[in-house]
Amino acid sequence: MHRVRAKTAIRGGAVLCVALLCGANLTAQRPAARRGWDTRPPSPQTAHSRLFTQRPAAGPIEHVIVVSVDGMMPQTYLNPDAHGLKVPTLREIVRQGAYSEGVRGVFPTVTYPSHTAMVTGANPGTHGIVTNGAWAPLGVPAGAWRWYAQEIRVPTLWDLARARGLKTALIFWPVTVGARGTVVVPEFWREPTGTAEDAKLNFAISTPGLLDAVAKRFPDFRAKFLPPRAEDEALTDVGVYVIETVQPNLLLLHLADVDHWQHEDGPFAGRALPALENADKQIARVIAAAKKAGTWDQTVLMIVSDHGHARTSQRVRPGVWLCEKGLVKLDENGKITDWKAYVLASSGSAYIYVKEKEDLETRKILVEMFQQAASKPGTGIRQVFTHEQIVAMGGDPEAFLALEAAEGWAIVGETKGDAISPATQAAEHGYLPERPEMRPSMLVYGPAIGHGKIEGARLIDVAPTVARWLGLKLEKAEGKPLEVPIHHAQASSDTGRVTTH
Repeated sequence: MHRVRAKTAIRGGAVLCVALLCGANLTAQRPAARRGWDTRPPSPQTAHSRLFTQRPAAGPIEHVIVVSVDGMMPQTYLNPDAHGLKVPTLREIVRQGAYSEGVRGVFPTVTYPSHTAMVTGANPGTHGIVTNGAWAPLGVPAGAWRWYAQEIRVPTLWDLARARGLKTALIFWPVTVGARGTVVVPEFWREPTGTAEDAKLNFAISTPGLLDAVAKRFPDFRAKFLPPRAEDEALTDVGVYVIETVQPNLLLLHLADVDHWQHEDGPFAGRALPALENADKQIARVIAAAKKAGTWDQTVLMIVSDHGHARTSQRVRPGVWLCEKGLVKLDENGKITDWKAYVLASSGSAYIYVKEKEDLETRKILVEMFQQAASKPGTGIRQVFTHEQIVAMGGDPEAFLALEAAEGWAIVGETKGDAISPATQAAEHGYLPERPEMRPSMLVYGPAIGHGKIEGARLIDVAPTVARWLGLKLEKAEGKPLEVPIHHAQASSDTGRVTTH
């Protein structure tokens, strides 16, 4: 995801209300779990070496934690030495748990469609979140993303878990503004640089009192929580706090620093390397929190990513070509006033829409123009997909055409400037999921998980797998549960849920 990344506080009655609400929902597993959010004493950092020293006896799977390290490529844990990476947590998970050598993503391979696929088990054309950016041919609202959970067209894991009375926590997970969960800290911003006003807004739209309590527990939290620039450590602060106090049955945590720095510096380069090592530390904190909470014996931890990255050196603006053909009209300030065709770009790819379905002339112009571009080197267009091909690969059924960028190129949706120019980012994604560098990551770990490779994994298989573990029925899923090795376990015949002995 292109990280355009933001703080403030609410206190008193809001904190008390949330503490009472959470307390009412908690089971009486442990006395500590019944305390208010701001009455728990701070705990020292659990030594990393203790995380893996002994494997406790597994119990029934009651808790699933999904940590998405946005943009993390499988080579991070498959061959960390090749990049000089210090990732002890991921190394140990590969040695003790289950892992994939590369997951098949969805089209386009960008953050919001991918994360929604992970929680619905459906492709973007089915679940409805077909791009990061919102549909806005006339530029209103400018810079908006598909933030709102109400736009998801099929049931999500948190919907099903809530219906069963399970506790859910959604921490900076994409497309969760307005989601109904026990704890919700949605990913949302208005200004790309992160402002104090956006911080106030995020405190307001999150579960009342939660972020104040987190800030009280972790003194550096406010400085590091500036959406859209919310640092991994701050988001893990929230995750740790929620694991220890709410003990959710389903926790979704989205960490985006790796993606941010890979866009800036390229994969496995520059500031992306310490970001990967820091993500490893945050995963260790999550494990330590579950152990401290006393829930680890019944927990499965799934570490995933949404896509990979490919280096870029040039970019193309197909919207400029549309203007030259008279298919887009601009005012004196360069703003779109009318359009017959529209480009919605996702860096490595783009959708082309036609305003009027009966406009056969525009459709003919578009097909000829883009097919010609794809046949010539130096245009930035690798291939063109028809509407039927888009639907077949799970893309947006409303699109007329789709474009994939050529090697080393990115597609942007602007209509001003030169059609071809140097890239502004070192790396991008959004290309076809078949491209090896677009493959997401997946690791699964916990007392109930055995050691081995996960074969044939797809992002749309994540939700059905989690649903099986928690005994949920995900009837609209297009994926299927993965064959994850289970440590001394068998599946219940009536629910498909994993229980251990």
